[in-house]
Amino acid sequence: MVKFVIHLNRLLLPLLFALLLVSAQAVQANRAQPTAVEDITIMNLSNTPTSSVDPFLIADRTGVAHLFWSEDVGGRVVMGGTAAGNTIMYARWDGVSWSQANDILLTPLDPTAFEDPKAWQPEAIIDDYGAIHLIWLGQYPDKLYYSSALAAEADQAQAWSVPFALTNDSTGTQYSIDIEYLSATQTVHIVYARGHWEEQYAGEDPRAITHLFSTDGGKTWSDPVDIAFTPDPERGYSNVRLLAVPEDRLFASWTEWDQTGNGQAVWVVRSLDNGRTWDAPVKLAQRLEGEYERDWTKLTWLGGDQLLATWEGGFRAYRHFMYSDDAGQTWSEPLDTFYWLIGENGFVEFARDSADNLHFFIAQRIREGTIGRTGGEGLWHSTWQGEREWSDTQLVGGPNGMVNPRVAVAGGNNLVATWYNSAVGEIIVLTGRLRGVSAIPPQTWIEKETAVTPNETTTSSPSATLTDAPNLVESDPSLDLATIPFLAPSSLGSAIWVSMMPVVTLLGVFLLIRYSQSHRNGRNPKNKYK
Repeated sequence: MVKFVIHLNRLLLPLLFALLLVSAQAVQANRAQPTAVEDITIMNLSNTPTSSVDPFLIADRTGVAHLFWSEDVGGRVVMGGTAAGNTIMYARWDGVSWSQANDILLTPLDPTAFEDPKAWQPEAIIDDYGAIHLIWLGQYPDKLYYSSALAAEADQAQAWSVPFALTNDSTGTQYSIDIEYLSATQTVHIVYARGHWEEQYAGEDPRAITHLFSTDGGKTWSDPVDIAFTPDPERGYSNVRLLAVPEDRLFASWTEWDQTGNGQAVWVVRSLDNGRTWDAPVKLAQRLEGEYERDWTKLTWLGGDQLLATWEGGFRAYRHFMYSDDAGQTWSEPLDTFYWLIGENGFVEFARDSADNLHFFIAQRIREGTIGRTGGEGLWHSTWQGEREWSDTQLVGGPNGMVNPRVAVAGGNNLVATWYNSAVGEIIVLTGRLRGVSAIPPQTWIEKETAVTPNETTTSSPSATLTDAPNLVESDPSLDLATIPFLAPSSLGSAIWVSMMPVVTLLGVFLLIRYSQSHRNGRNPKNKYK
């Protein structure tokens, strides 16, 4: 028995050491791996000889994903460019397969236009009653057009209302319009970049970010109200985004550009009362001398008063994260969260699944010279871990050339993504399933009889003047351990204890044997005075 105990002691120490190493690796692997995407299918959906650009994707509560894009039907053959099409196209994914693409909308003919009709940069939302509200830009001088249809009938051209222009003063810069819906007040909100290109208007009518809304399902609309403007005639706005969150809060973000075409600053502005009044705009970041730009701002809601703002820029095309804990009043210093990724390929995308996991997607490539990282340009995926931590990134669907991907989660656990491939001039779609996430049954639409009373007319805030962000946190991002994945504090405490259980168990066995051995040899401290 004594020999057995001696041999067991000699074996346990190396075994314990080996298990410690395995457990440490298990903890790191658990922390690094986001929710995996499986059963991935990728296909060319547009598959036409003419230009197909500007895909937009949205999922509804029945589990269906709706895809819109701009296509030049019967027109130009454009490969590798981003020329706007003349038709809004539509296809849907029902959870199993994609429908046949169908042309649903044309921009109305306009005798005052300077060029042929076009229909590009579609954006849409779905309200609680199953109606899709769709906007897009028309021909120059750019007009903002609107149409709507029931989601169940969106594949039929005759189901869409007659398009009409909401405005005729959009600047038409890239992705300069967006639309959102606040469920509590059943209000459709639109923000867009407004202004004139002609030199005779320089200084007389400053370019602006403008807001308008509808409380009756798009039948009537408020007057446009400017919520930010630039008095510099050589500057304007683009890449406008709008975020709606609970408690009737709206957040608009945009890029301020100059004559070089690059973003010089990124801004955000908020309304805490369903768009009736707007606070003063806050400048998140400004381009410094010698840097590339500041651009592609996108916001998401983390819960309560917590927000995340992402933007691209710096010395090169790096993606930075800024956090707010007070509903967008103040913001943290920017963090280069995924330091191993680089590239200017459009906005990031956020989506939540049935388990309320927040998913992050970005089209980038591995930064040159990054040690220990491999993978080409494509759709990189991460999940939020809480606090300011994100899981390691994974490349979904392998390397793919893409511009401005759009992502949605349908049916609770089905990932649907789309992007423009500039090499072939086509719209590409990806579908897959989020591993370990449950599907949810289709939800029904709300009946119209339960509609709430529309809110009152919006007014501009008298304090809506441009100001820099107050009370920014003074810190050095280069010293923040949270920006270095292998030094960042882990929030996965349960995973650590689970992975350490074998070690703890064996350690207990080891100590028990040693105790028994010492007891038999008369070395038990409790017995030395007997």
